Amino acid sequence: MILAVIKQEFGIKLSKTSVGRLLHQLGISCQKPLYRAYQRDSALVEQWKKKVLPKIQKRAKKEGAVIYFEDESGVRTDFHAGTTWALKGQTPVVETTGARFVLNMMAAITPRGEMHFMIVHGSVNSDKT
Repeated sequence: MILAVIKQEFGIKLSKTSVGRLLHQLGISCQKPLYRAYQRDSALVEQWKKKVLPKIQKRAKKEGAVIYFEDESGVRTDFHAGTTWALKGQTPVVETTGARFVLNMMAAITPRGEMHFMIVHGSVNSDKT
């Protein structure tokens, strides 16, 4: 795709190797991106960190409590990630099980790195926490 764009925009044909070398010379590397919700409001996050979090930390210290930050994640057996190689026009087939299940995890971590987690088969709800 990028090679076609370069050809269309600049009228020159480059190999993938040449494009990779040029990008490297510009300080650009192939990286796995971090995903952020587009609804995220960075200004509100900073405001929370500067105004709300210090109050929570002060109260936790006063009460001898530990603050944890919690998140959930899930894995499905029918999720297919990645690619593989095949001849053009011959779509590769990967044999998998037809069985489906979900494995969820809840994890909580402190600012000092202490972590607790729980793995749950099926949905995470108040009965399982």
